[in-house]
Amino acid sequence: MLKLVSTALLGGSLILGGTLILAATAESPAPMTNTMMKKEPMQIKLVAQNNSGEAGTATLMDGEKGLIVKVHMTPASDVDQPAHIHKGTCDKLDPKPTYPLKTVHDGESETTIPDVTIAELEKAPFAINVHKSTKEIPVYVSCGNIVAPK
Repeated sequence: MLKLVSTALLGGSLILGGTLILAATAESPAPMTNTMMKKEPMQIKLVAQNNSGEAGTATLMDGEKGLIVKVHMTPASDVDQPAHIHKGTCDKLDPKPTYPLKTVHDGESETTIPDVTIAELEKAPFAINVHKSTKEIPVYVSCGNIVAPK
């Protein structure tokens, strides 16, 4: 009798455990798999625009929670500078940002964009741009195209 009760309890806990796993899986987003994530970071050269003299790099990395974008500008501006990823290229940029990035402060910024990968950005033309300041947002000081390696 004890063996029968133990078996029933074990079976019930397995069913309950399986139900909890299914419920948790249904509610939480699927983690990115290795096939979705690029192993090597991608570095984008940010070229000075509008005689700003400001250039830099943007490093893109696939992370577990999404795309990590690190921006480094030289020389570092003494004002905060908005930065974005836009559809299009530096030559023909859609003025509406697709993905906002954290403001560049003292020449540095780091942003994680959830559920985005490098591979997704490589499918269509995208560019990263940095603005002169929040007051002079129409003025681009630097831009770099996100291009798939050949």
